Amino acid sequence: MTAEQRQNLQAFRDYVRKTLDPTYILSYMGAWLQDDEVQYIQAEKNNKGPMEAASLFLQYLLQLKSDGWFRAFLDALYHAGYCGLYEAIESWDFQKIEKLEEHRLLLRRLQPEFKARINPTDILSELSECLINQECEEIRQICFTKGMMAGAEKMVECLLRSDKENWPKVLKLALDKEDNKFSELWIVEEGFKRVESKAAEDDGTEMSSIQIFIQEEPECQNLSQNSCPPSEVSSNHLNSPLKPRNYQLELALPAEKGKNTIICAPTGCGKTFVSLLICERHLKRFPHGQKGKVVFFANQIPVYEQQATVFSRYFERLGYNVAGISGATTDNVSVQPIIENNDIIILTPQILVNSLNNGTIPSLSVFTLMIFDECHNTSKHHPYNQIMFRYLDHKLGESPDPLPQVIGLTASVGVGDAKTTEEAIQHICKLCAALDVSVIATVRDNVEELEQVVYKPQKIFRKVESRTVNTFKSIISQLMKETEKLAKDVSKELGKFFQIQNREFGTQKYEQWIVAVHKACMVFQMPDKEEESRICRALFLYTSHLRKYNDALIISEDAQMKDALNYLKAFFHDVREAAFDETEQDLTRRFEEKLEDLEKVSTDPSNENPKLRDLYLILQEEYHLKPETKTILFVKTRALVDALKKWIEENSGFSFLKPGVLTGRGKTNQATGRGRARDSKCFLLTSNADVIEKEKVNMFKERIMNESISRLQTWDEMKFEKMVRQIQLDEKFIRDSQHKPPPVPDKENKKLLCGKCKTFACYTADIRVVEQSHYTVLGEAFKERFVSKPHPKPKTYDSFEKKAKIFCAIQNCRHDWGIHVRYKSFEIPVIKIESFVVEDIVSGTQNRHSKWKDFHFDRKQFDPAEMSK
Repeated sequence: MTAEQRQNLQAFRDYVRKTLDPTYILSYMGAWLQDDEVQYIQAEKNNKGPMEAASLFLQYLLQLKSDGWFRAFLDALYHAGYCGLYEAIESWDFQKIEKLEEHRLLLRRLQPEFKARINPTDILSELSECLINQECEEIRQICFTKGMMAGAEKMVECLLRSDKENWPKVLKLALDKEDNKFSELWIVEEGFKRVESKAAEDDGTEMSSIQIFIQEEPECQNLSQNSCPPSEVSSNHLNSPLKPRNYQLELALPAEKGKNTIICAPTGCGKTFVSLLICERHLKRFPHGQKGKVVFFANQIPVYEQQATVFSRYFERLGYNVAGISGATTDNVSVQPIIENNDIIILTPQILVNSLNNGTIPSLSVFTLMIFDECHNTSKHHPYNQIMFRYLDHKLGESPDPLPQVIGLTASVGVGDAKTTEEAIQHICKLCAALDVSVIATVRDNVEELEQVVYKPQKIFRKVESRTVNTFKSIISQLMKETEKLAKDVSKELGKFFQIQNREFGTQKYEQWIVAVHKACMVFQMPDKEEESRICRALFLYTSHLRKYNDALIISEDAQMKDALNYLKAFFHDVREAAFDETEQDLTRRFEEKLEDLEKVSTDPSNENPKLRDLYLILQEEYHLKPETKTILFVKTRALVDALKKWIEENSGFSFLKPGVLTGRGKTNQATGRGRARDSKCFLLTSNADVIEKEKVNMFKERIMNESISRLQTWDEMKFEKMVRQIQLDEKFIRDSQHKPPPVPDKENKKLLCGKCKTFACYTADIRVVEQSHYTVLGEAFKERFVSKPHPKPKTYDSFEKKAKIFCAIQNCRHDWGIHVRYKSFEIPVIKIESFVVEDIVSGTQNRHSKWKDFHFDRKQFDPAEMSK
């Protein structure tokens, strides 16, 4: 090891301490460490944790005199799985690890909510690439021996040390795949960007129908036959041509004639198969020497994965090239060659939005056909709409370049807030205008055939009475009030959220309020960062307990009190098994003081739930009339799923039933879409009359939607196109008028401080812009504030020769500030704004900017004459 390597390892030791658990590499370092040293390192981890163990490990390393140990250390890192740390030390460039710091801060803040929300075993396989193998095994073992909450705590600890630059994104994708609500708090792209707190939408009514499966699954792969779960479909079904049904040919006809079309047909009828037919005939119509190019958009990762499989199996047998790109794979592939080299591309829409914005894809003219799954989402700022903004700007600007044909797939175009058929027509026309559609294709000539495949169930509403006395709810509500007061007292500023009135305990509205508090915590700032972190962690802890109480009240409302109590007892057991801090001890004590009363109330036969009585009678009657009946119960939370399953299993009157569990999230009106068998029924059990009224409103909206589509289908084609074009022109005028003027630069001089140690670096008055996108600092004084090291990958580009990296000169900091370059005949530093904090000289307010374009200061261009002075 050279003296410089030893010096660098000493300088960057903080990165190693934060990342490395030395016990995972000790087996590779046996030739360099004494047995007693190994034991001391192991003991240090057990007693004080990995960081202290890493400090001791580095101390032993730096004392070694013989040659070869530094290479052995690097090899040990690589073989143990510390690839990011290996790469950083080999090049002495810790920029990738440094960029993870914001996400580490965010995860520390969210830790109480993470351990309350996350089942580690659900996402561990997805995250394994971001963790050391031994860490994965330890997480599994802790989940098995101490419970999920302790396992989640261990997972957080491991992620905070992860040296894999993609772990924040992998975590986001894993959460999205599991439909975990923690995903709403995990902001991957922007870290701590100060976003506006947005209250969750609420229409004031409660969905108390019994729901378990509330997300529409991807269309069945056996797409021309009756619907069935994907797991039941043979992989050979799409390896040979399928015979379409007549109604599917009817749906495909306008699109096959080249018209931009919305295909609106019920869930389970095989709309994806219709899109395969359209796509195949579209590609085959091109003459020799020309080729079509199709892009299929899917919003959700699971749907994207299924569609990529379906299209690959169907089209690769025909000799076409099919590929897919999603948020999960975009880091590993280049978008441009994928699109250039394939005939059919399956995308999540944001991929194309990003590629259009950064110029990777020049325009939509590269495609000949675009298919939008769930096309009713084409509104507001949805990626679908951003793609179509490009399309319409191109069309209305009368560009000579050809535009692709557009196909939309949906089970319902919706009517928005319409209360009349005329208003519904206007809403549907706006969707058609957004997608530049001239035809809405529905099944009209083959209705009987469609009804053989997709049957619309009979809807039956049952209003049931609530419990006359609810002591259980009273006790839990009191505990929630006490917890709210504790949370309110944590912070005067954030305490205002606990003054909001009309937050009824045991409702989805209360859950939404908790989400609003969490979002406020995420953007909360204080001068004292340790105090800021303490406050936010405490609020996450209190609200996590409030959420569990809220869940218990929901269980009690729709199932048995004893199951609600067992749910809470299991939660507090897990709290005890994890890191049981003073706040958790206090909250646990308060719950246990009420436990005897709760036990007494929950076992009292007089507290039987009237909803369960009605559900029992309905199930008994239906199975008596038709023993082969199959039932799905739809509920609001996973905890309620488990409670109802247990109620069925314990009820001797249901010994003939075999309850199973389906989970998912989505719009609750897909509930009726599950009842596809002929003579199926859909029961709505609720104690809330408003819920029944809301369902009747939904039925009314469905009726006026169908009436509106029918009327639009009778319009003269010219009349329809004229209306659509006028909407497009009006919307474009509004869109263009809303373009914000460029921000006015702040001419006040400001300080740049080191983003790590807050040492003064320079004034904005000394910053100069070099060739539009590079920023240097004038003056000899700045040169005294940084140190440089030879760049591990020197290269020349444009007028610049990259020669060295520059770091904060403070000995214990050495924060990466940028690079040192030769520009023409000048030797100049080039700094990156994300490495600094900007401080207002007068007010002392500090801000961070991830990109120079976000920092609106008075820019001055680089002038060689200034350098000569």
